[in-house]
Amino acid sequence: MKIIISDYATSMMADHSYEIKLLKQQHPQWIVKVLVYDPNDLTEFNHELADADALITAFIPIDTMLLAEAPYLKLISVNAMGFNNVDLKAASAYGVRVCAISDYCSDDVAEFTFSLILSLTKQLKAYDELLHTKHVWKYNSLPPQKRLAKQTLGILGLGKIGQKVAHIAKAFGMQVLAYDPFLPQEVAAKLRIPLISVNQLYQRSDIITNHMRLTKDNRSFFDKSAFEKMSARRPTFINVARGESVNEEALLDALDKGLIKGAGLDVLSSEKPDLEGHPLLNRPNVILTPHAAFYSVDSVTDLQRISCQNVVRFFEGEHDMVSHFVDEQPKILI
Repeated sequence: MKIIISDYATSMMADHSYEIKLLKQQHPQWIVKVLVYDPNDLTEFNHELADADALITAFIPIDTMLLAEAPYLKLISVNAMGFNNVDLKAASAYGVRVCAISDYCSDDVAEFTFSLILSLTKQLKAYDELLHTKHVWKYNSLPPQKRLAKQTLGILGLGKIGQKVAHIAKAFGMQVLAYDPFLPQEVAAKLRIPLISVNQLYQRSDIITNHMRLTKDNRSFFDKSAFEKMSARRPTFINVARGESVNEEALLDALDKGLIKGAGLDVLSSEKPDLEGHPLLNRPNVILTPHAAFYSVDSVTDLQRISCQNVVRFFEGEHDMVSHFVDEQPKILI
């Protein structure tokens, strides 16, 4: 049995000893290979993949080209909640099962979301910049903002993370609205959160935060039209979900024209952005972080544990213990 742990250099953990320990604990004969995925030179990766039984990854694109290089592959264990990088139909065609992690960081992402909301609402970056660059010690050097209890939070995607963000928002006394076409009305009713149309949310929210899982239907969901519809309230825009949900040119235009007040972004359209001269940098009303919302001691431990447990349980035949399959049962073997 051979398991590969691999991802882009920027996404790889510094230490994989815990994962190796978990995988080999009951199966010391298993071979575990850890390597960086370099899309510009796949020689080593394809060589190791050729006889691998399982692949643990978060961001490597899983498509027909990769699967064709892996005739013995039986499982892809996505060590993330999102799995939009996996072509599920192709995996099914090649007889490869795909599992992802249902939850390991919802608390961390919700906390991070509110860190961005508070930092932008209280203008911490702008004050800090004025102090450090111009030595301005003056509270009214920036315009006053409304307290959170006087603001409305609009949440797109009222899943586990969205619900935890809503819980924190209510603790601050905020009114909470949500858009989620997949959430049953009765669930929202129990949460006492009105489900409204996306256009209504744009028009009524002072802060808009995105927690939607990325699908083919919501790529560039936040486009020129969306930001124009927000302009009446000039909301603060938060994205800690997936960068591909946002049309960055439209976001830049909205910032430049003042259609939105500011932006807190934990993700960009690329997981490997070219930051040299990036137009979203060096703006006092924009906070950028490197897809770090999930990152804590606890989340990393859970991430590694669950993704490895999924591999062990799969090959031990305990499929009902895998958390959780996101694919269709393979129907055709190529």
